[in-house]
Amino acid sequence: MDVIIAKTATKSFKRFFKDRFNFFKLAFWEDKYYELKWSVWALRKYFKIVKKMRPWDGAYLYQMTKFQLELLLPRIENGWEEEVSMNKKIKDIKRLIELLDNHDKDNFHERCGYDGDFEFKFIEDDSGYRLDSTETPEQKENNKRAISESVELEKRETKEIGNLMSKIPTWWN
Repeated sequence: MDVIIAKTATKSFKRFFKDRFNFFKLAFWEDKYYELKWSVWALRKYFKIVKKMRPWDGAYLYQMTKFQLELLLPRIENGWEEEVSMNKKIKDIKRLIELLDNHDKDNFHERCGYDGDFEFKFIEDDSGYRLDSTETPEQKENNKRAISESVELEKRETKEIGNLMSKIPTWWN
């Protein structure tokens, strides 16, 4: 340890802190360097998902979460964790990715058997125009059932997304 001696206490005090702050100045610029380095990396990596984001639509939160989980999954699969806890995490992450993908595609009615093989026609009558379709009575009944099932399926899957997302903080332990 170096002993710093000066003629007055204030000069000694200044010299003491001057030497200490040189280290902090170096650390400050190192921090700025790493911030810049990782900002450029993140901009390159996340550009394709961030360019789609809009502040008024919450669906992009799901897309960003799915994107991040797709990056995390191989790291957990190839990690140094024990098999028992790793397999549960992998199973949960894959299920959450699947649910987020379904929510992004918004294909609930198709998965419940909705039959969209019909057309709409504008028909002119005395009161003006009205909309009619070529949907058969069987299709109407099936589509009514499929729509009600798709609403329930969406509610169940959204609730499951919430349950799985509550586990996210434990996936990094």
